[in-house]
Amino acid sequence: MTLQQLRDFLCVAGFGSFRAAARHLGVSQAGLTNSIKALETSLETRLFLRTGHGVQLTPAGERLSLRAQLIDAESQRIAAELKPFNQNDAGEVRVGLSQTAACLLLTPVVPDFRARHPSAQLRLYEGLYERLMPSLLRGQLDFAILSVFGSEISKELTVRRLLQTSMVIVARRGHPKSQARRLAELEDQAWVFSGPVGAPGATVMRLFGNAGLTPPRAAITCETLTQVSALLLSTDYLALLPRLVLENGLLPKDLVEIRFSDALLHYDLCLVHRSTVPLTPLSATLASMLTASVTSLRSKTGRGVERDSA
Repeated sequence: MTLQQLRDFLCVAGFGSFRAAARHLGVSQAGLTNSIKALETSLETRLFLRTGHGVQLTPAGERLSLRAQLIDAESQRIAAELKPFNQNDAGEVRVGLSQTAACLLLTPVVPDFRARHPSAQLRLYEGLYERLMPSLLRGQLDFAILSVFGSEISKELTVRRLLQTSMVIVARRGHPKSQARRLAELEDQAWVFSGPVGAPGATVMRLFGNAGLTPPRAAITCETLTQVSALLLSTDYLALLPRLVLENGLLPKDLVEIRFSDALLHYDLCLVHRSTVPLTPLSATLASMLTASVTSLRSKTGRGVERDSA
């Protein structure tokens, strides 16, 4: 079993077709087929089943796919980590950011990082918890800065809690429910969700559940503040957003907080990485710069911070 065979396997699995994978890799279909056959022989198991629409993974292939992704990610990581020894500070850093972290941290940090390390390749991935966490666990990200509620993080990860903030209910100025003061008054409203219902990102469901109230209607699910803002401005939808985005002027002025006497949710903004894999020097540098930027935010807002955990 070789690294190239595993990469060939991942390419075929990704495309679901030997022909498409061979075209993508720039090799002959026969050569790619022989590579997969050699891999199957070394593992003494069949990895693909041919169908009328291409190929699909066998149960053994599904299991190998998870391991192969980790091996491929680690091989790329090793190459990136060793490259600086020969090419100054060249290397790649792959970072996942929640939408709040992206809005608050990119502008003050990225230009400075690029000035210090002009040869470094910086890859930024913005998304919801549900999208970033699998990539982090598969080794496709060096680290991530995410909004975390409670203890929902996998035990395979190390968590550094950087800042705590609360959630606020946001609506357009003049919303019919703008004078509501109890959560129960909003049970009949339609909401914009930041994450699939039932998943960690679906904080609205968590909020109503904690209060013993009927779960509200989800009008639509969004992944960016731009999408949420546009919908709230043009409709009577409501959204639950981090107070940080209000405090730092990241929402249009015509979006306002509905102030409640009920207790709302709090969450931690955390730096997360795999426990078994140390950060590369470049990744550690960027993580330190992002952490320093969060510390600056914390001093302005007076938000608390907790110790590291695994």
